[in-house]
Amino acid sequence: MRPLDHVVLPFPDLPSARARLESLGFQVAPDAVHPFGTGNACVFFADGAYLEPLAVVDHAAYGDALGQGNLFVGHDAAFRSANALPAFSGLALRSDDALVDRETLAEHGLGEDGVVAFSRDLVSADGTSATLSFRLTFARSPADFGATLFFCQKLHRTAPDRTALTRHTNGANGLSRIVLVGDVSLATRLLLESACDEPLVADGAEGQRLPLAGSVLEIITDDIAAERYGFARDGRRGLVIAGIVLSVTDLAATSTAVRDAGAWRQSNRLTVALAAAGTAFIAFEESLP
Repeated sequence: MRPLDHVVLPFPDLPSARARLESLGFQVAPDAVHPFGTGNACVFFADGAYLEPLAVVDHAAYGDALGQGNLFVGHDAAFRSANALPAFSGLALRSDDALVDRETLAEHGLGEDGVVAFSRDLVSADGTSATLSFRLTFARSPADFGATLFFCQKLHRTAPDRTALTRHTNGANGLSRIVLVGDVSLATRLLLESACDEPLVADGAEGQRLPLAGSVLEIITDDIAAERYGFARDGRRGLVIAGIVLSVTDLAATSTAVRDAGAWRQSNRLTVALAAAGTAFIAFEESLP
């Protein structure tokens, strides 16, 4: 079963990303810079998945990379030009061999030519640093899928110890669901099932689910999204990533941590819009013992 590596969340800039996420009780990692002009301020979880708030930090390098056909930058630029931020733009699936995974998609006409390989420095909470290297390959998204799906292969041999960065005052310990909203076309279904190597299945509540190792893609209609998470479209059509659901062990403690963030309570779930009410959200859900 394919594991999720991370979810990409573009912001206008990193200071606003850090401020918003810290206001929700997250410990945000020190800023990191990519060689092609983007930077992130990640939120890591104990289950190994992470959230990647992304911004343009070097406009000259970003423009050069865009002109050179860098796929990561190209997808980011297209998303920024078409959407109000913050909004979820991409799903990265963990890969042991990103080139092989791309070729598997290419058999269905879904693999995008080109590879993005890069290294960057990681600074830990204690000030120690390490060099991390990655290889990314990309799926060719159908026109009605408003996100980028790509494979992320770690090329560094020694994984950094991020234990200290996974301790959040809101109690979040894992990324249990990624919520997608909208209709699933045949082309998008083929993409998701081919990339994840799992079938979409009905969830018994007018939605669909696609299981990943340790998490689930939850695909629901606009009406269910409004009822369940208070999500309303901002003009985007097709299938979009509306939000993520994080697991916590004590929702009362989480409620205290996010009490000034305008959280919406529903039985065992708290949902917080990242900007104006009804936009992209982060939900906290108490896991059953």
